[in-house]
Amino acid sequence: MAKKNIFSERRSIDQQAEAWFYRTDDRVPFEAFSNQQEKTKTGEEMLDAIRRKIRTRKHHRLWLNVAAAAVILITSGTFGYRAYLTSAPSIARQVWVSYAANKGEFKEIRLPDQSTIHLRPGAKIAIAQPFIQQNREVKLVAGEIYCEVSHDPEHPFLVHSSQITTQVLGTKFIINNDPLAADIRVTLLSGKVAVRNETVQLGILLPKQQLSFNRVSETVKLDSTTYLVENWLNGEYILDDVPLKSFAQTFGNAFSMEVRFQQKALENLPVSIQFYRTDHPKNILDQLKLIHGLNYQIKGKEVILMR
Repeated sequence: MAKKNIFSERRSIDQQAEAWFYRTDDRVPFEAFSNQQEKTKTGEEMLDAIRRKIRTRKHHRLWLNVAAAAVILITSGTFGYRAYLTSAPSIARQVWVSYAANKGEFKEIRLPDQSTIHLRPGAKIAIAQPFIQQNREVKLVAGEIYCEVSHDPEHPFLVHSSQITTQVLGTKFIINNDPLAADIRVTLLSGKVAVRNETVQLGILLPKQQLSFNRVSETVKLDSTTYLVENWLNGEYILDDVPLKSFAQTFGNAFSMEVRFQQKALENLPVSIQFYRTDHPKNILDQLKLIHGLNYQIKGKEVILMR
């Protein structure tokens, strides 16, 4: 009975919040509270409730939702709360057109709204057709992309990458959805984005922040970053604590090579490495050898890693 009451109350709160949300106009500034005293009092009550629930460690996921709602409502305005209210997108009902960047190919796609998506080698995406509907939707199936999104408050831009969705109005950001890596990573370069999975708001990013979502544990890590657009466009790769098989795929895609393992156990060896697409492949492999004690052989377009 208690559980039922909690979810009944949750639905009531959501309905009230949604009604409030749709009374506002995204195109003009607004104030959600009648005065500063009401705003302060509401914020204190919500945060106090959150702290009490966190201390009891009961209904942890439910109160992560409440915490996200409090932060969004108080600090992020209409955009953040729109992201919180957005339900799981109906991807199955969409018609999608697929694009892929081949090995060694850096591809640029211009969308009907003048937004641009840059694909690194091996990246695969799908774009909803027609593109401009209630939302503008893209699926990142695999790989890494950089998006420059045209501002359009009437049509939020959504990127679905496996278990998470990133929502923006207009901004520049990078998403890495490498199926061989443990984390899906969203890096914000300018503007503001909201990231969520099917059930909960994961975070709202500000410029120079990176959100990492672990596929298995579904935990979230937020870091600061100094990464620049120019670095990405110039082909800088930063692989941080990824399995060697992820490096092998990224390296192979960047330099149009096939990477194989002499010992299968090496596939999950964690490695960290940085390189540019303009580097000579042998120099990168020498770096891997120096840092992680790996040997290699190059036979034409094939690389064999070993110990």
